[in-house]
Amino acid sequence: MKYIFLFFISSVVFFGCSSSSHLTTYGMIGKDKSLFYYHTGTGEPVVFIHGGPGLNHSYFLPYTNRLASSYHLIYYDQKSCGQSEIPSDTNAMRLDAFVNDIETIRQKFGLKKIHLLGHSWGSMLAIKYALKYPQNLSSLILINPAATSSQDVREASKIINRQFDNTDQMNRTMIIESTEFKSGSPKAMEKLFRLGFRQNMAQKNLADSIQLNIPEDFAKRNGALKYLFRDLADYDLYPSLKNITTPTLIIEGDQDVGLGASEKIRTEISMSTYKIIKDAGHFTFIEQPAAFDSIIKTFIGSLNKPVISR
Repeated sequence: MKYIFLFFISSVVFFGCSSSSHLTTYGMIGKDKSLFYYHTGTGEPVVFIHGGPGLNHSYFLPYTNRLASSYHLIYYDQKSCGQSEIPSDTNAMRLDAFVNDIETIRQKFGLKKIHLLGHSWGSMLAIKYALKYPQNLSSLILINPAATSSQDVREASKIINRQFDNTDQMNRTMIIESTEFKSGSPKAMEKLFRLGFRQNMAQKNLADSIQLNIPEDFAKRNGALKYLFRDLADYDLYPSLKNITTPTLIIEGDQDVGLGASEKIRTEISMSTYKIIKDAGHFTFIEQPAAFDSIIKTFIGSLNKPVISR
């Protein structure tokens, strides 16, 4: 279990570096089945990028599926995550390839433009896509953005680790030293993730309600991410943010350890709208659902030229 590297969403360990009533389908992309997708709803297309690296789209559900009555929601699992397979080509596990996977999703659904929503680590991929493919975006939506620089990741991890009380520290140690964890047990990993999530949530009691589908071969999948982690050792996207011209929405919780980083992102993106949700941490769409939904709908509704996907 050498590679566990979750940005903000759960900085608990560093060993190295409801379905909607609308049309709902899922499937795989590519001969190697390296991208799993799930989509539901109808309306303007919104592509969701999950956090991690190493998690999958399941933790969005069923919370964000509330929006399926208004939008065509498209989720996918990043390569080696969730139900996506591990690609045989290690070059497919590099950062640029992860960004290009978003373009693969857009093309898969035949969409001219999309609203791109990235949560936590997913916001980094969303930002890099916006810089490379601005012509394909109706908007950029950054939810509790994380990982804009490697320094941000290190600082956030320090803050989160300081928030563990004695009981949490003891529980974390017990999990990490357990035979189950060392053998890659999904149940042990789930316990560790939830313990980490609570440290960065205002509504800590909701951590146990987060849907986590940890694959049985999580250890193998996590190990395959080492090629991605090499690209994340030292980087800084802040200087490039001024080049983003896409209308951008930034949603942050007032108790998220990444609050300072999101405020810095706001100052660098001139076309940005910044919303802070009170009594929320790193999972604003779970902790304050009504406020979250209202902000999303108001922002997309304010854009001049809505794009209908189907």
